[in-house]
Amino acid sequence: MILKFAALLTIFLACFSSPVQAIYDPRSVNNNKVGVHILDPHEIGSVPALVNSQGGDWGYVTVPIQPTDRDKDKWQLFMEKCLELHLIPIIRITTIPLGGTWSAATPTDLVDFANFLAELHWPVENRYIIIFNEVNRSSEWGGDVDPATYTHIVRNANTIFKERNADFFLLGPSLDSALPNSQTSMSASVYLKMMEQEDSQVWDYFDGWSSHSYPNPGFSAHPSRTGWQSIVSYRTETSTLAFGDKPIFVTETGWDQSKLSPSILASYWSQAWNTWNQDKNLVAVTPFVLQGGNQFAPLSLTSSEGALNPSGLALQRLPKISGFPRLANNTLPSPTPTPNLESTVAQPSYKPKSIVLKIENFLRALFGLQKKLYLQVENDYLVVELAGNARDWEKGLSGRDHLALGEGMLFVFPKDHIPTFWMKDMRFSLDIIWIHNGEIVSILSNVSKDDQKTLYSPSSPVDMVLEVPGGWAEQKGYQTGMKVKVYD
Repeated sequence: MILKFAALLTIFLACFSSPVQAIYDPRSVNNNKVGVHILDPHEIGSVPALVNSQGGDWGYVTVPIQPTDRDKDKWQLFMEKCLELHLIPIIRITTIPLGGTWSAATPTDLVDFANFLAELHWPVENRYIIIFNEVNRSSEWGGDVDPATYTHIVRNANTIFKERNADFFLLGPSLDSALPNSQTSMSASVYLKMMEQEDSQVWDYFDGWSSHSYPNPGFSAHPSRTGWQSIVSYRTETSTLAFGDKPIFVTETGWDQSKLSPSILASYWSQAWNTWNQDKNLVAVTPFVLQGGNQFAPLSLTSSEGALNPSGLALQRLPKISGFPRLANNTLPSPTPTPNLESTVAQPSYKPKSIVLKIENFLRALFGLQKKLYLQVENDYLVVELAGNARDWEKGLSGRDHLALGEGMLFVFPKDHIPTFWMKDMRFSLDIIWIHNGEIVSILSNVSKDDQKTLYSPSSPVDMVLEVPGGWAEQKGYQTGMKVKVYD
C-alpha cells in the first residue's frame, strides 16, 4: 500500500512539475514603491517601520555586498528576515575598497558573486542585482573611468548570472549624474554614449535601469526640477538610449537635511512621491541612507541612536499601498499574521503556490477531506477550504478549535439563494462575508461563538459565503463592493 501510494505521488508530481522560472515584470503586480537603502544587513529590522507603514506592505531594501563579506549564514539570515518582514531585497555588488578607491571589477568577481548569491534562498522570485556603483567616478573603478571595460563586465554578468539562475534580475548602471567631465570623472551623458558605442546591444544585458536620481545641486533642489540633476534624472538618462520598455529603480536619492527645514523636507518628499507614483515605469525608490554615520549624516533617515530624522519621519508618513510580489519557492504572499485576532495560531506570512496546493489536494482527496482553493479579495490572498455540497454546508467549521490566519472556508452554491447560517457547536467567533457575482455585498463582523441560537442570512441572494476568523475583515479593510476571485 505504501509503495503504491509513493508511486502515485511520484506520477502526480511529474504531471504537475513546472519549468524553470525566469524573471517577471514587477510592474505587472501590485507594487509598493517605497524602499530604503541600508549599508549593512544587520539594519534590516529597522526598515519595515519606514517602508511598510501607512498601509504599505512589501517595500524594498537596497544593500551592498563586498567580495570580503560573502558569509552564507549572515546573508541567508538576511534573506529570511526579508521574507519575515515583507521586504524585497536589491543587492548591489561592489568591489574591494582600497583606501579611498574601490578596485575595478573582473569577470572572476562576477563568477564568485553569482555562485554565492545563487546558493541563497531568496524571498521573491526576482533576484535584483545592481552591477556595481557609480562607475563614471574614477574612485569607484580602480582610479580610472573606463566605460568600455564596464560594458564588457555587464555583458559577462548577463551570461554568468543567468546561467546560474534565470531569476537574476540585473540592474545598472547607477551613475552619478551630477559629475562633470574631468580627470577623475566622466559625465553620465558621455559615459552612456561610450557604453553604447562599445556595444550597441549593451542595454539588452540589463533587465531594468538603476538610477541615482538626486535633487542636485547640493542635494537640496526643488522636486519640480528636471534634467540630469533632479529626482527624475532617470528619464533623461534613458530618453536618448535604445533601452526599451523596462522597469526603473531609483536606488539612491535624498535631500541634505542640514540645508532644509523639517517642514520644507516634508513638503519636498510629498511632492517627490506624487511624481514618482505617477510614473508607471518606476518600480522602486530606495532613499540613501538609513544610517550613514558621520560621513552621510545629512542624508541619514535615522540618527545614530535610532530616532527618525526629518527625512525619515517624512518617509514614514507617506501613504503607501500593499505590494504583492511573486514569492520564490512556489509561494504566494498572504496577509501578515495579526496576533490580536481571537482563536488563531501564528502562521507563516506566505502560502504555497498552485503546485503545492495540487499536491495537498491530491492527498486530501485520498483521505476524503475538502478541497482547498486560493481566494483573492482585492489585493489580499487567502487559502480556503471548499464547502461545495449539502454535507459540507451543514457542518461548516463547527467543532474546530481555531482557524489559522490567512485561511477560511468558502461556501459555494449552485445558484443564487438566501442561505441560513448559525453558530451551533462553534468554538471561536467568525466574520461572515456574503458574496454575489464575485463581489462582497455585506459583512457580518465578529459573530460570537456564544450565540448559538440566532440565524444569520444575507438581505439578498448570494452565490458564495466566506467565513474567516472574527475581526479579520476589519483588520484587512474588507468592504462591500470589493472584488473576489477564486483560483485552484
